[in-house]
Amino acid sequence: MKKEDFLEGIPLVKNEEDVIEAYRAAGRILEKALNEGKRLAKPDVLIIELCEAVEEKILSEGGELAFPCNVSVNDVAAHYTSPPGDETRIPREAIVKIDAGAHVDGYIVDKAISVSTSAKWRRLVHATEEALKKALKEVKPNVPVKVLGKTIEKVIRSFGFNPVVNLSGHQIERYTLHAGKSIPNFNARHALSRIRRGEVYAIEPFATNGVGLVMATGKAYIYRIVNPKEVPPLLRDILERYNSLPFAVRWVRDIRRKRAIQVLRYLTKKGVLAAYPILVEKSRGWVAQSETTVLVTENACEVF
Repeated sequence: MKKEDFLEGIPLVKNEEDVIEAYRAAGRILEKALNEGKRLAKPDVLIIELCEAVEEKILSEGGELAFPCNVSVNDVAAHYTSPPGDETRIPREAIVKIDAGAHVDGYIVDKAISVSTSAKWRRLVHATEEALKKALKEVKPNVPVKVLGKTIEKVIRSFGFNPVVNLSGHQIERYTLHAGKSIPNFNARHALSRIRRGEVYAIEPFATNGVGLVMATGKAYIYRIVNPKEVPPLLRDILERYNSLPFAVRWVRDIRRKRAIQVLRYLTKKGVLAAYPILVEKSRGWVAQSETTVLVTENACEVF
């Protein structure tokens, strides 16, 4: 399905400064939301409360949701958002990864933080923070993406951990969370793409004390519409509000939990939806993540 099928009827922001200001606004909104998430990321807190608090903060500050708030704990690396009625709580000892996205007029900012509930795992969190900081210094026009990957890997390994090699950063376009190019988290010699002025990227190092690979589980609580012409009435509100952006099972109203999951799985098999399976570290190592979104400028980048 073409991107134009989703964007039909959506007005474009006309000039570059308006676009940049939309990104800046989304970044400010998301920073406030993540601070709220960080405040709540404590042992025994319900994950659904954390997810909904971050999402509600984005909306109350005037932004829109670019995707469901992900709260992935310990060996769960990515794509966990609470299903309806989730009773999962943050354990006493945990690395809590809060990954959220906000947009203004379709211009998306994607950020993530990791919160360690004990001193034991703060070094792992710090490894991703330092890797991100060093990678941002490499961002400028015409730099190969593998240069960023090499820097990220070098920093993470200097802390005694492994980068997660099958997770990567990604280019972002209007109403498109994952666009053409990827930013590897390791020295990917085969990655020949170069970053260009005016492009927007989410850069997100993942580090682990495990083998550095993630695998998909059989569960998914996040989906995305890929064929809008076949969307049933149940998801019309989702299509109208979220376009082609990811949505959570718990956002589907007026349907029982088990029924919702069954319907969404069926629509995925029919090619109407794409699923985002929960990802776990292959050796059950614990995972930390740090992420921000940047605009490539003339000589460096602007961090949102």
